[in-house]
Amino acid sequence: MTVAIWLGNAQPARTIRWLDGALAAAAKFAHADARKPPMALAAGEQAWLDLAADRATRAGLTSTGLITDLQLDYLGWAHVVAAAARHLGATTILVDEASRPERFPEVAAIAELLDFAQLTHVVSIAPDGATIHASRAAGNTLQTVRIRGPAVIGLRIAGTAIDEYPTPTPSASMKRLDLAAIGIDPVVAGHRSLPPRAGQQPRHTLERVAEHLAVHVVARTPRPRSG
Repeated sequence: MTVAIWLGNAQPARTIRWLDGALAAAAKFAHADARKPPMALAAGEQAWLDLAADRATRAGLTSTGLITDLQLDYLGWAHVVAAAARHLGATTILVDEASRPERFPEVAAIAELLDFAQLTHVVSIAPDGATIHASRAAGNTLQTVRIRGPAVIGLRIAGTAIDEYPTPTPSASMKRLDLAAIGIDPVVAGHRSLPPRAGQQPRHTLERVAEHLAVHVVARTPRPRSG
């Protein structure tokens, strides 16, 4: 079993506890099989990669960073992660599902692209040889699941609360990859880019009302005058 944990393409939108919790969960697999230590995978700009590498190192994990300035939707990142997983030979993909909202749909997309089983909302995980024991929250119910074989698993596990953390320094230990190395054409990947934010000037209220009415008012044909 070769494990990789996808940390995403940007810093956590919530507290860093979720990032640390996911990394701590991945570290359990290092103790299960020292010959195949889990790898932390992140993509994006340098500042985020430095933070991801720093938190991964603190958890005792190796890290790999994909430097890119692409801003993709969840399907675009799923293609990137699937390609990286194939390149790294990962058969179990953990996903930090809680740090940012877009991580949740990425779980299913990555699993579909790799033809792996998927499991979301996992709040506890424990490797046991070739089997993974996972507990997931399903509404008010806690389900226990045993996983065998390739899988993509979304984690919602919080780490220890911290008030602040030191600014990370550039990591010399992080392995660097680019999109070409994993078989991704940046031009093709760009088709999954998020639409740019509107830069046009806001219209006045009267203009917006007139635009709305134009859609709903049927144009009247002038009647010919008699006589």
